[in-house]
This record gives sequence, C-alpha cells and structure tokens, in this order.
Amino acid sequence: MAPTAREARAIGRACRPVGSGEAASEKLAALLREQRPDTLLILGLCGGLDPSLATGDLILAREVIDEAGEALQPPPTTLASARRALRNEGPNFVSSRLLTMREPVATREAKRDLWNIHGAAGVDMETAGFARAATEQGVDWMALRVVIDPAGATLPAALQKWDGDEDEGAIVRGIVKRPKEWLAYGRLAAGLRPAFRALRAGARIVARVSRDTVPLGDDLLAPAPPR
Repeated sequence: MAPTAREARAIGRACRPVGSGEAASEKLAALLREQRPDTLLILGLCGGLDPSLATGDLILAREVIDEAGEALQPPPTTLASARRALRNEGPNFVSSRLLTMREPVATREAKRDLWNIHGAAGVDMETAGFARAATEQGVDWMALRVVIDPAGATLPAALQKWDGDEDEGAIVRGIVKRPKEWLAYGRLAAGLRPAFRALRAGARIVARVSRDTVPLGDDLLAPAPPR
C-alpha cells in the first residue's frame, strides 16, 4: 500500500492508497482485519536526511521510529533477503532507519538536525503508523521508500504544510502565486518519474522476496499501467 493515489497509481495495480495521519492508520487496520494478509509492503515517497542520498535513491527500512521515539522492526529474515536481492538486482539503495513526523520536514537545516539526532536516512509522515497498525493486527511488514527531496533541498512553501490530502489544485494555486519558487517545483516534478521508476523496480524485488516466504499477489510484479 501507499499513502496517496498518485503513489499507488505509479507503483501498480496491486498497490492501494490509504491516506495519511491517524485516520489512515485506522483505515489500514480495518483493511488488514478484513483481508488478513501475511505481509504488508509499505511504499511511497520520502524526504532525504542522509546527505549522501539523491533523488531516486531507495531506503529499505531496517527500523522505523516516530517522534515519541517508539521503534518497530520488520522481520529480520525477510529484511536480510530483501537487502541481498536489492544489492544484486535493484536500483541504488540503503538499508537504514526511517523517521515518521506529523508534518513535512521542509528545510535543509531541519533535515540536518534530524539526521544528527536520529541517524535516519529518510523521513515521511506515515510509515511508523502503518507499521504499528500491521504489528497490532499480527501482520508482518516491510517498508520501501524513495527519496524525492534530498537533504540539501528546501521544500517550496506550498508543500510545507501538506497534510496528505489529494487537493492538488490548491498546491498548483500556491505555486502560481510564488514565481520565485517555480524552479524548485520544477526540480521536484522532474524527479517524480525517475523516483517512481526506481520505486517500482524495488517494490517488485521486495514483493518477490516476501512471496518466497509467504504468499503475496502476483499483480505487484506486473508492469504499472501507462501514465
């Protein structure tokens, strides 16, 4: 699953959007109770905290941590197999900690501080809540994120209060009002295609590794529909 419909569409038919925030975690928990999968694969975009990572680099979570410091880990055997498969077959990646925050981490200074405090390679707004929902439902999970805004980049103003909704019209209106930030928006937009391409490739590898241990649907391994 992925937070937004845009992310889910880019990944493939088997990927479902569930949203962001507490309501999304509750929605996911209900979905897990209904479908009882063996493994949940959490996918999506993230911000980079590790200065060595560029747009399109993948982060395979060996641990997720929230703002309160609660940490969760995926199954170690599946994680080791996924790490080995990505190393042999996949795009550029690191296996590291992911940090979940309630709001976007917008500035390079904030990213630097979180990198120094937590040692997390990336930051997003959902993974910890989704991993917790899976754990509480007795479902194994894996998380794979792709960097869209690296550690040295500052998010444009219209995205700094983004809360996971799908109102892209409001974002576009914010862009129009700030011509000085058009270049930054352009860089983000240009990075989406290679980032999603890397995420699709990595997701198929991690799904296959997980399926070797527990049954996962084949749809994730099929090519994404044309965009």
